[in-house]
Parts: sequence; C-alpha cells; structure tokens
Amino acid sequence: MIRFSAVPFRAFSCLMLSQFLSFESHADEVVWRQTLDEQFEAPALDPKIWNIEKGERRDSMNSEEAVDLVEGKLVITTFTDDKGVTHCGFVTTRKKFFVTKGKAVARCRFTVQPGTQIAFWAQSPTYGKSGDPAKGATDGVEIDILESTGLMNGGYQYALHWGPYNTPQKRSSHKKFPAPVGGEWHEYGVEWDETGYRFSLDGKEVAKDVQCPGSLVPQFLLLTSESNIKGWNGERPAQGYGNKKASTNRFEIDWVKAWERVDKAKL
Repeated sequence: MIRFSAVPFRAFSCLMLSQFLSFESHADEVVWRQTLDEQFEAPALDPKIWNIEKGERRDSMNSEEAVDLVEGKLVITTFTDDKGVTHCGFVTTRKKFFVTKGKAVARCRFTVQPGTQIAFWAQSPTYGKSGDPAKGATDGVEIDILESTGLMNGGYQYALHWGPYNTPQKRSSHKKFPAPVGGEWHEYGVEWDETGYRFSLDGKEVAKDVQCPGSLVPQFLLLTSESNIKGWNGERPAQGYGNKKASTNRFEIDWVKAWERVDKAKL
C-alpha cells in the first residue's frame, strides 16, 4: 500500500482550497467596460453624443449662449440678459448615449446663486410610463448624482425620483452633504444595478440607497442648470444674475466618464 506524508498532503489541500477561494472571489468581482470618456478637449461638443437643448423651462430659457467649452472644460453659466431673460444650460445625451446598470462619474465644481439649481444626473426616456412606482426598475429612475442650489452654500445632495411626476404616486429619496465642497474640483459618481445605488465622492462611497428600485433600463446623462423666480432652490434676485460676463452663477465640468458591466459569459 502506498503511504502519503500527511504534511505535504495538507499543504496540497490548502493550496487547492486557496485557489478555489481565489476563483470564487474573482468570480464575484465586476468586470467593467468603459463606454464614455469625455474630456471636453474638442472645439465643440460631439454631436454624436451631446445635445444642447433649447426652449423655455421653469422661469428661464435653455440656451446655447449659456454653454461654452473653455480650456478643456464644459462651462454652464446661468445669467440674465438686458431684456430680463435668464439663460440656463441644458446639456444631455438624450437619444444618443445611454448607460444601463452601470456607473457614471463627473469631475465638477460650482458656484450657485439663489433661485438656481445645477445637476449632474441621469434620466430614462420611459420614466413613469406605467404610472406605478413599484415598476420603477423597468420604467427608469431620475438619478440626481450631484444636485446643488444657491441655498446649499456649496453643499450638495443626491436624489432619486421614481413614479409619475406631479402625482401622489411619485416617490423620492435623498441625502444632503452640507460640507462646502462646490468651490473645489471633486469627482461625483454613482454605480447602480438591481440591488440599488452607491454614490461616491472622489472615488469613496458616501451613501447607499436601496429604497429606490434599481433601474434596469437605459439612462441618458444630463449636465444642467435651471432657474426659478422663486422655488425650492431659493428666490432669484430681482435684478437677475447679471450678464454672462458678470455672472458668478457657474457650473464647470472637467470630464465625464461612464462604464457598463460586462457579461462574463461573453469574455
């Protein structure tokens, strides 16, 4: 009969177990494929990806005049012209680029005046279609990754909205971060799947939300400013914000990146 040394056998068993556990660990890791790396270095926004939306919204006008590319940065300036019209910037990937069960990050800084809100967010073209908030996962969700107003004094919040707007069925969830970070460059991000949402600041998770259904449908991205005469974002100064050159109501974006999960079966 062949006899085996107990020590080598135990060593072999431990090696096989460690390899198995390592495989299991790697099997649980997410494999990401980057789908967007926008550095804003071109002289104009790529029309295959971006839209500058125009027209009335709230108590202001979405306008190309509020949107500029300056030294490799997208700059949205909310200002008031000599006719008293307040101009906002509304830059989106609507109908052109989407993220599904993925993550999105933007490096931004901002100074926001009362009556204005700025946001980096994601939206679904089928938001609220069923009329049932319980079906938010398949309808899509408004994912406000970074949202700030002139009343937050450089702080910000994340917010999630699902269910049809302007009805009793609408649901929301949010968390405020009061530290005055707006005047400095920071990276604001979210990762989501069917289990919920994980929000990050400079690559570190700062909040997790499982109240809102995890969106399973394509979401387009938005970089925007909006302004009300008076609303939840404060009250616009009676004289407005000054012309474009004078306005300090500014949202700057250095870059935007996005990723989606890779089906490991296809690797």
